[in-house]
Amino acid sequence: MNVRSVARISLHARSAAEPFLPLLAASNTPVSQLSIIQRRYVHDRNRSRGVSALRRTGLRPRQTLSVKKEYLPVPVLDPAKRKKVEVDPQHGLWQFFPGDRKLLSTPEEDSGHGRAWTVRELRLKSWEDLHRLWWVCVKDRNRLATEAYERKRINAGYGEYEAEARDQEVQRTMRAIKHTLTERWYAWENARKVAATDDEVDLSGDGQAYSPVVQDPFESEIEEEIEEEKPIMEEVAPEYDVVVLGTGLTECVLSGVLSVKGKKVLHMDRNDHYGGEAASLNIEAMFKKYGNYKEGEKPWEKYGRANDWNIDLVPKLLMSNGELTNILVSTDVTRYLEFKQVAGSFVQQGKGPKATVAKVPSDAGEALRSPLMGLFEKRRLNIGTCTMKDVYDKFGLEDSTRDFIGHSMALYQTDEYIGAVGKADETIERIRLYVNSMARYGKSPYIYPLYGLGELPQGFARLSAIYGGTYMLNADVDEVLYEGGKVSGIKATMKERDAPGEGMKFTTKCKKILADPSYFSQKVKPTGHLLKAICILNHPIPGTEDSDSLQLIIPQSQVGRKNDVYIAVVSSAHNVCPKGYYIAIVSTIAESDSNNHLELEPGFERLGKIEEKFMGPPIPLYEPTEDGSNDNVFISKSYDATSHFETTTDDIKDIYRRAEGEDLVVEGLREVQVAAEE
Repeated sequence: MNVRSVARISLHARSAAEPFLPLLAASNTPVSQLSIIQRRYVHDRNRSRGVSALRRTGLRPRQTLSVKKEYLPVPVLDPAKRKKVEVDPQHGLWQFFPGDRKLLSTPEEDSGHGRAWTVRELRLKSWEDLHRLWWVCVKDRNRLATEAYERKRINAGYGEYEAEARDQEVQRTMRAIKHTLTERWYAWENARKVAATDDEVDLSGDGQAYSPVVQDPFESEIEEEIEEEKPIMEEVAPEYDVVVLGTGLTECVLSGVLSVKGKKVLHMDRNDHYGGEAASLNIEAMFKKYGNYKEGEKPWEKYGRANDWNIDLVPKLLMSNGELTNILVSTDVTRYLEFKQVAGSFVQQGKGPKATVAKVPSDAGEALRSPLMGLFEKRRLNIGTCTMKDVYDKFGLEDSTRDFIGHSMALYQTDEYIGAVGKADETIERIRLYVNSMARYGKSPYIYPLYGLGELPQGFARLSAIYGGTYMLNADVDEVLYEGGKVSGIKATMKERDAPGEGMKFTTKCKKILADPSYFSQKVKPTGHLLKAICILNHPIPGTEDSDSLQLIIPQSQVGRKNDVYIAVVSSAHNVCPKGYYIAIVSTIAESDSNNHLELEPGFERLGKIEEKFMGPPIPLYEPTEDGSNDNVFISKSYDATSHFETTTDDIKDIYRRAEGEDLVVEGLREVQVAAEE
């Protein structure tokens, strides 16, 4: 556009505006006029021009103000002339201030709050209660944010810690509400899918939603008589593809995966809860399980509400890039669970009071820049035929560095891998997994589910139930049936604990049985004994940067043992105990027949003062004596002393390979789910 064109547009705009000029001139009211001709930008050296003092916003680069100045209202300085405005004492905005209608709460008032609501409690609440509670939390966080801004403005210098602690509890409640609502949404979605296949249900919205099929009146009388003769229970099919015994994590993962792949699964457990040895118990149940109390005493009451505790029976964490995490993501079980990163991974160097703790490594960037990453360059050595001793010697690594790599990164339990031919390639892959897991979220390679590990088996149990699996608690096997040397079915009894009568007995056929070692004692052999102590602390572990959760490995060579000592710590950050407490599990493999508590002493020394210690006798570790191909009974291994699930996922993949005759491929399971839903 040339100068002549600009002039033509300007003249046209001026002629179009002339009829309105007399009206504007006759009015004394100030108005805003917008320029329709772009003026040349003039540099303004006032940095505060157009900047909000509250939001710190301003003009864009090379943007000019185009609104003329307006007359501002004149404040009324004389109070007598001011218009009195009556404020409703019950006005809703008063709820955003402390109860006495002052601007700031005192630290005592902010610290006088209760604990956060738990998911277990919220599951009992109605939709309306959850809705009200959510907006109570929103209102409280709004008030806390307003007070924080005001304290910063007046430089109050107090109340920040108490307000932040209160805000953390409110946020925990809000996360628990979202968790509960997510569970209900999936329950509704699953029910909708079932209703879509029910002839008595009409989801179109055009007619009656539920139209029950008219039955013969004599048939209903017969059904009532049958219900009086036997206890109410879920119908047991005459035959299943697979019967799974025990609800430990290994069994629940296999049950869920097999159900997704179209297998008809019956899953049973003799206990009244999910998890088996991987369950989470409250603190009252812990005292009663280990007998840490006298008759008539209730020592658990000093630790607060029993249901605020979810204490794991196994000391396990998840590698964020490990195989179990891949299975969780691929099966979409993560929709039932929430995870939080573990704060750090540590290794002990030295022995006794002079021992130190080192973080491994401090961050992902440091790990990737480390000269140890040269281990991944396989061209330097013939990895397939050399030993890890050859690799360590090649890099000139000291003994402490070898302990660090082998036990904290490769996660070996002993030093037997160092001299084994062909172990170098496996070791390097283990290190790669550790580094990739740490690089995924930073700080630590581990994650942990909120509310404890007991949520993991339940998540896979829900997955199996969605795809047709049948679950039965309080059901024990009376007899395993065989035909031609192979398993053909089971006889079982379902009876709730302390319930009168013999319970309900039933028989069903099956092609395979997957079970934990406790169901087939004659088909397993002991391989050692696990020593484990569950400790309650009221302080973080010294030397760990006050971490609220961690893994700490004490290499066997540092304390003159053949097996490492493991410490896994979680706290209120993972909603497993009240604020101010920590749960530390110390574990190792027994190397003697007596004085087993002395074998855990290196771990106890690292913990510091212990408030409560739960320690039972050595736990036998079993593995199957056969691979199961002869009789189609496939048995899992016991949980070992390691503080991670990698050995457990190895067992899951091994059982699946033996039972199904193919490798377990988790990639694509979600597509299988979608195809099944369609």
